[in-house]
Amino acid sequence: MIEPIDKLLLEARNYSVQLERSAAQDLSNNLDQYLNPSWTVRKMVEGYKHYAETGENDETTYARFREAFSETKGQSNRVFSNVLGDHIGKTQYDFSQTIFADDIDAENTVKTGLYHLKHHGFYKTKLRVPEATVNSLKNKILKHMEADNGDAVEKAIKGTDDAPLQIKGKHGWLTTFDEMYRIAGDPILLAMVQEYMGLPPIFNTPVAFLNSARKVKSARELSNTAQLYHHDLHRLQFVKLFIYLTDVDMDSGPHTLIPGTHRTRPDGLWADGRHTDEAVDKAGILDNEVNITGPAGTVFLVDTSALHKGANPASNHRLMAQIQYTNSLFGRPWPETERKVSVAAKSENAALNEAANLVREHAQRSGVRFMQNYI
Repeated sequence: MIEPIDKLLLEARNYSVQLERSAAQDLSNNLDQYLNPSWTVRKMVEGYKHYAETGENDETTYARFREAFSETKGQSNRVFSNVLGDHIGKTQYDFSQTIFADDIDAENTVKTGLYHLKHHGFYKTKLRVPEATVNSLKNKILKHMEADNGDAVEKAIKGTDDAPLQIKGKHGWLTTFDEMYRIAGDPILLAMVQEYMGLPPIFNTPVAFLNSARKVKSARELSNTAQLYHHDLHRLQFVKLFIYLTDVDMDSGPHTLIPGTHRTRPDGLWADGRHTDEAVDKAGILDNEVNITGPAGTVFLVDTSALHKGANPASNHRLMAQIQYTNSLFGRPWPETERKVSVAAKSENAALNEAANLVREHAQRSGVRFMQNYI
């Protein structure tokens, strides 16, 4: 039996998806005014209409979605996002509920972040996650990584020759951590991302990475661990929130990017896939490279449609958590098992209900749209 609170959440989630129908219809009716209506772009519009009507994605549409991005040099995603922003209203966030220091000038932080995201594609904030929260999240992640990977975690931390270059935290257990929702749902961060995207963001795709200082043995290893330049493209528009859980200096594998490439870049670098440093250098933009360092608790935002990579640690391991804020769940298909509330309503499993309770709590704290992916 569906509880009254779950019924309300499900109705609100479905309404949030349905709000995109008017945007999809707008794009369908006025495509010639917005974009060069190529076959690929038209297929993307058809797929978006299907998503807005059903809440479902498929792999074929996702492939067209990625092709259109490269074909239009990012314009397809920008146009879809701008139209969507015209059809969904903004939210007022209460800065008094922030988890960050009381003396933070929230309004100025939001304005500064907006400027940097627009012009550079990233913003290294002055916000610091409280030490207790950093330690709690770090311990939980390492505990689950050890349960999944055994002594490979210790080897990665020590950088032994037989260590994995990277260990990735599983999405399933990361969505059961209250700390991930509390950090990502902070009103200062939500307001900043809302101003950048033009509408309230959705929590999506929590991930954690443990990167070892073990020497790289092949170019394929760098590609497989996202340590070659690339752009992300799972959703229409997105900003990734990164939280360093260990101190990160130039020897610890800092997040690395080319500022401004979320908007413009040499033609050859719009292609989907990985790009070597040599290719980026040949294109004349490697000298613009920025490395983001900072102590544990450092928080920064990146529009990862910009060219970016993780640098391989030279001497110290790096542990980092991240989530993706997005303006829509259109794009890459996701499993129904992510629907914590929907799945729990059909089960008496205690762990599922505990995960669903977190979703219920944070949907009420930060808004149903924020937790739309998990209801």
